[in-house]
Amino acid sequence: MIEVNLHPTGGKARRSRTPRLAAPAWLGSGRGSGDGRDPWTLAALVAFGLAVLAVGGLWFTQRSARTEVDARLEEARADSTRLADLRVLSDSLTAREREIQERLDLVRGLDEGRFVWPHLLDELARALPEYTWLTAVRVSTPLPDLKVQVDGLAANPLAITRFVRNLQESEYVEQVRIMGSQQAEVDNVSAHAFKVVVTYADPPETRAPAGTEGS
Repeated sequence: MIEVNLHPTGGKARRSRTPRLAAPAWLGSGRGSGDGRDPWTLAALVAFGLAVLAVGGLWFTQRSARTEVDARLEEARADSTRLADLRVLSDSLTAREREIQERLDLVRGLDEGRFVWPHLLDELARALPEYTWLTAVRVSTPLPDLKVQVDGLAANPLAITRFVRNLQESEYVEQVRIMGSQQAEVDNVSAHAFKVVVTYADPPETRAPAGTEGS
C-alpha cells in the first residue's frame, strides 16, 4: 500500500509548530556545568560551615564564661573559708582575752585588800604616843570603804589627842573620829579609856623615792 503525505512540510514540520517554553537562565545554570560543581550544593555546604562556626563560637564563648564563673566561684569559696577561719580565730582570741581579763580582775580583787590591814595596823602602831596602848581593833565597815573602831587606854587626855593627830597625818588614814573617852582604873592605876573610828584611805599611786624629798 502506498501512503501519500498531503502536508507539504511533512511530520517534522507539524511537530515544530508546537510552542516550547524556554527555561530561565538561573534555572538552567543550576543544572550543572558538567564539572560536578552544583551551586545549590555549594550554598548548602557554605551554610553548614557557617552554622558550624557559629555553634563553635557560641560553645567557646559559653565555655569561657563558664570557666570564668567557676574560677570566681572557687575564689569566693576560698575567701569564705578564709573568713570563716579568721572569724573562728577572732572568737577564740576574744574568748581568751575575756578569760585573761576575768583572771586579772580576780587577782586585782584578791590583791586589793592584801596590804590594807598591814598598812593600817602599822599606822596605828606608829601613831601611838608614850603611855598609850590599844585594847581592841574591830571592823566597823568592810572594804572598800573600810572603817575600824579602835579601843585603847591612855595615861591622860593629851595622849589621846596626840594619837588622833598622828593618825590624821598618815596617808593611809582619811578620817579619825573620837567616839568618846572616860576615866578608868587599870590595876589600881588611873587611866583614860577611849574609842575612835578610823577611816582607811587608799595609798597614793605614786610616791617620791626615798632620799628625794626636799631635793
